[in-house]
This record gives sequence, structure tokens and C-alpha cells, in this order.
Amino acid sequence: MRKYLFAALGLIGLSMAGAAQAAPTLSFRVYDDNNLVGGLSTSTTTGSLSTSGQTTNFGVSAGAFGTPFVDSPSLLAQTTTISTGDNFTGTHTIRVEFTQTDLTSASAGGLLAALASTFTANFLVNGQDVSNVTLTNYVDNNNGAFARTTQIATQTYTSGPTNASPEILANVSLTNALFSETVVITATFTGRGAGLQSSAQIVRVPEPVSLALMGTALLGFGFVRRARKQG
Repeated sequence: MRKYLFAALGLIGLSMAGAAQAAPTLSFRVYDDNNLVGGLSTSTTTGSLSTSGQTTNFGVSAGAFGTPFVDSPSLLAQTTTISTGDNFTGTHTIRVEFTQTDLTSASAGGLLAALASTFTANFLVNGQDVSNVTLTNYVDNNNGAFARTTQIATQTYTSGPTNASPEILANVSLTNALFSETVVITATFTGRGAGLQSSAQIVRVPEPVSLALMGTALLGFGFVRRARKQG
């Protein structure tokens, strides 16, 4: 009986370790007028994502970086270019979404984590035919792909040519060992031959306590070195 119990506990431990060590996955998808464009959905565990293609109304090109290409938990949706073709008519909305799952929470247990967001929007061509673009960043404590549980920052732009936000700070509670981040970019176009380029990013802000401890440690090393020299 005891052997079976130890075996079961061992399997549980292995499964938990496997979940905790899962490689972060970076994924991308596109909605044209709220309809998912399946052919443009893609994901990777390399931390670097690049894709392009066509929807019914738009041309899309996107690039993003995540862990391990950049330090966790950074999610950099750096180049998202959206354009309308010569056959575009009426008013249509496109939504592109980036998500990164299986990020490790250094503050698991209810502590707050400080995250910073920045946004840019460049109305490249015929900006008057882009009525608005909204960029929003989210975090999900339950590690859900494309989950929009907790909004950490958002910005809306209605004119060009170039708009940029300051660094927007937010404190979020990360009570589980793993969490996810999601960037959503929504734009509405009203004319053909229009182009937009936008970017968003999420990065962790160094904790003041950690910096203070590091400074104290360095100061301590300085005293030790000085004492050795004097001795």
C-alpha cells in the first residue's frame, strides 16, 4: 500500500514539475468584423513570432517577442501593420491579439507585481480613413490563452500621424505560479488604401525592495573589500 502511495505522489510531483517548467508559448490571432480568421492563427515557443496574410477586408503583418527571446515576463507586440486594399468599401473593424502563456510569477502568493505598458500608433497612409485604434494590455492570473481578465493599461488614438503613450504603470496580484499576458489591438477603417502601424509592450518594473537589497549587498561587499585591504 505504501509503495502505491509513494508512486502516486511521485506522479503528481512530476506532473506539477512539468506544468511549472512548461515553455512559455507566444500566440497570435486575427478577427475581421468579429470573425476569427483561422488561417492567420499561429504560435511558437521560441519567443519570436512573425506572420502576415490577408483577411476579407485587410492585409496584416505582425511581429512580436516574448520569453525566452526577451526577459520574462516581457511581451513586445512591436510591429503590427494593417492596411486596406482597393476593393475595400464601407466600415470594418479588425482586432489582432497576442498572448503569452506559462509565464512564471516571481510574486506568487498574493504579492503585487509592477508591470509597465507603452503604446504607439502611426497613421501611415490616408489616416483620415482610420477612425480609431485602441491598444489594451491584460494579465490573467489563471494562465489562460488570450484571456482578458485584468486590464493593466489601455490607450485610444483617433488621429495621426504618430501617437505615443508615456510609460503606464500598474500593480497586479499574481497569486498563482503561472500567469498569462495578452495584447489586443483594435482598429476601425472607413476607406480604402489606408494604412496603420502600431505597437504595444508589457515589461516588469524592478521592485524597489529588490533594488534596495541589491544595493545593500554591494555596499557590504565594498566594506569587506576595504577591510581586507586594511588588514
